[in-house]
Amino acid sequence: MHLPNQSHQYCIPDAAEHVKFLEEIDQIPAKDAPPIFGLHTNADLTFRLKESNEMLNTLLDTQPKDASAGGGLSKEDQVKEKIEKELLQQLPNDFNFIDVDDRLKTLKGGPKQIVEAGSMKLMPLNIFLKQELERFQKILDIVRHTMISMVDAIDGSTIMTPEIVDSITAVFDFRVPTKWQYDPTGAEISWMTPSLGGWIKGLGDRYHQLSTWIFKERPQSFWLTGFFNPQGFLTAMKQEVARTKKDKGGWALDEVVYDTEPTKEIVAGDDGRIDSVKLSVPAEGVLVHGLFLEGAGWAKNEKRLEESAPKELYFQFPVLHVFAAYLPRNEKDRQQGQMPAGGGRGGRVDVQTKLKSYYDCPVYKYPKRNDKYLIFRVCLKPEGSTQNQSTSTNKGLTAAMKWKLCGVALLCCKD
Repeated sequence: MHLPNQSHQYCIPDAAEHVKFLEEIDQIPAKDAPPIFGLHTNADLTFRLKESNEMLNTLLDTQPKDASAGGGLSKEDQVKEKIEKELLQQLPNDFNFIDVDDRLKTLKGGPKQIVEAGSMKLMPLNIFLKQELERFQKILDIVRHTMISMVDAIDGSTIMTPEIVDSITAVFDFRVPTKWQYDPTGAEISWMTPSLGGWIKGLGDRYHQLSTWIFKERPQSFWLTGFFNPQGFLTAMKQEVARTKKDKGGWALDEVVYDTEPTKEIVAGDDGRIDSVKLSVPAEGVLVHGLFLEGAGWAKNEKRLEESAPKELYFQFPVLHVFAAYLPRNEKDRQQGQMPAGGGRGGRVDVQTKLKSYYDCPVYKYPKRNDKYLIFRVCLKPEGSTQNQSTSTNKGLTAAMKWKLCGVALLCCKD
């Protein structure tokens, strides 16, 4: 196996003697390089960062927490001071659902055909917005109540329960209290962020997106990371598009699939705020931003995958246009014709072609990749660098297979 930039070349000895095989085995490095497994050299950096974080977390778990810090403040006093002077002041105001209901009746946006047809409150994305607001308010109530309970328990006004003790310890360690992220059954109820500061910042960023949407107008682009249920958001988008196709015989929702088209605009930062950005809102579908590409780079002008730059683990992905395409299960229906196969239009590559030749890139809610956090999949143009194609050791490896082997994925957050 010939691997460029590697001091050791892996091969099967051309010999019949047992000793020659042992000699070759002795020359193999103790640590295998990532390219052996088809990974980028950045994979080694990712592994070492993960290893370092685990070690730091272990040290944090084992350090003593009862000793007073400088100035004579105990752990409880420090937590009380932090809550009163910092955390409570960072909490946003509660949503007034009487005002929310009034706004939903007149909140416009979305396909023109649906806007003219009936009540705004019954539009799929407006229903989704109401559900997100309700879930956010529940989390906000839990956070505010927990903070007040911790202060009261430290003052001696209420009983110091084991749950409050755990919350105080978490805040002291700059971690997120368990009650803010999980319900009593262990089910996730909010976003998973390792640090307390990042979680509180996420609370403010999510409030900003939801309050802007409900009290101003539908955003030109949506911060997918900021939703409790991003799958529900995309499903609501499909419902809106399907409702506009009544003049074409109607689209059955189970025959509508996601199609995507990356744009060239990039929204910098990880807070999802686009107040100063001007985007062209599509007639159908939605724009989403805030995604990070891991395992590959992105050629913005050619709109295709490319090799990652050294030591750059994540690439800020451009704003993504997500829309719906009609993909009938019955080939006869496709030929008779409510629209071209796969929904191709305006010079775009149709979805059937993408499914066959593009890289089917998964989009995950968190870096921890599993089906639980899989949101949907995006077809990305897979043409890699010519260098990669010429040095490939597997002649049967297609471009899409190459990026799959590299573990390329889109993430909603990096932590």
